Formats: sequence, C-alpha cells, structure tokens
Amino acid sequence: MEVITVLTGGAGFEDAAEYLPYVSALRRDRIARKRSGSDKLLSLTAGLLISLEVTRRTGIPRGSIRYVHGAFGKPYLDGSTLQFSLSHTKGAVCAVFSDGESGEVGVDIERRDRRVSERIRERILSENEKLLVSSTEDLMRLWVQKEAFLKRLGTGIADDLRGADTTLMQDTEALCCGEYLVGVSGRGAGAAQVKVITLDELLRQFDEKLV
Repeated sequence: MEVITVLTGGAGFEDAAEYLPYVSALRRDRIARKRSGSDKLLSLTAGLLISLEVTRRTGIPRGSIRYVHGAFGKPYLDGSTLQFSLSHTKGAVCAVFSDGESGEVGVDIERRDRRVSERIRERILSENEKLLVSSTEDLMRLWVQKEAFLKRLGTGIADDLRGADTTLMQDTEALCCGEYLVGVSGRGAGAAQVKVITLDELLRQFDEKLV
C-alpha cells in the first residue's frame, strides 16, 4: 500500500489548466461542471495523479486507461488488479494504491482543524466512540477512518456514520500529514506512510513523462 498526498498550496486552476487534455473526458466534464476554481483545481489534480501513477504502476499508456465502476460508483481499472482510492479537501488531494494481492483499499483526507457542528458530531460517532473523543482532532481521526473504510467496501458514503464503528474495524488507520489527517483502509494500513509532494512536483513529474 502506498499513500500519496499532493498539496496544491496557493495555486489557482489557471496554473494547471494547460494539463486538461491529459485527463479523461469524464474527468474534464466533471471539472467543467464545477463552479469554483479551487474545486476545478482539486479535480484536475486528482485526475493527473491517478493518470501518472496508473501508468507508472501498470505500464498502461495514459490514453489507454479505462475504468469500470461498481454498483455504488467506486472506480476500478479495466484489465488490471491495481486498486486505488481518491479523496480531496481544501488544499490537498490524496490517493492510495495497492496491488491486487492486498485487496480493496479506501482513503479519506480532511483538515485537522475542520470545524464540526454538534449535529454532524451526533451523526458520526457511535456510543463507543463518544467515550474516545475529547477534541476536534480526535473526532476527525475517527471520521477519516470511517470514510476510508466505507470507500474500501465500495458501498458508498452514508449520511449516518454511526454504524461504521472504528472500535470494530480492522486494517484501518488515521495518519498525520501536516495540517491534514489521512484515513486509510486496507491490508497493510498499519504500516502505511504518507508521501507528500507539491502540485509543482506533480506537474514536473508529468512533464517528464510527456517528453
């Protein structure tokens, strides 16, 4: 299992817009439908990261990458056992990759200082988990684990997360990543580390592959 986080920093969508032709038509359509430049940039960054890493790990040429989707929309690579999952939040995109032998994977990323209302807190925590939470960061640790676990299962993200009890989960961890917390779920999660790169580094790697 390998976890990669791309920090977009103060970049704007216009700083990376020239790379639009290098993501899938479906991804370009999603980007076009987003209203804010920051959301467009996050989606484009996610598409570039997946394209770069899939080609590097499988040898499938960028233009030949094809996806199929599970019943709840989880994407899989057509013709490959490589497993992956994507997540993004303000200022960061995160992906986890694993070979087929390690099984399904899921990832979620959130800011450590995200403000959470009491209403959201109530729909996230099980009764067991309420005993474990004494700070916002404690809550965020549980939240990213729940989201990653459900994404690993491919059943979709529930509005009520209380049924996904982290005290009962296996192979699911919350990892520190600077200002962010990354939830990872899958075989090997306990030993996982987060590799952090900047958007400039990602684009530079992409440019090297285009030469």
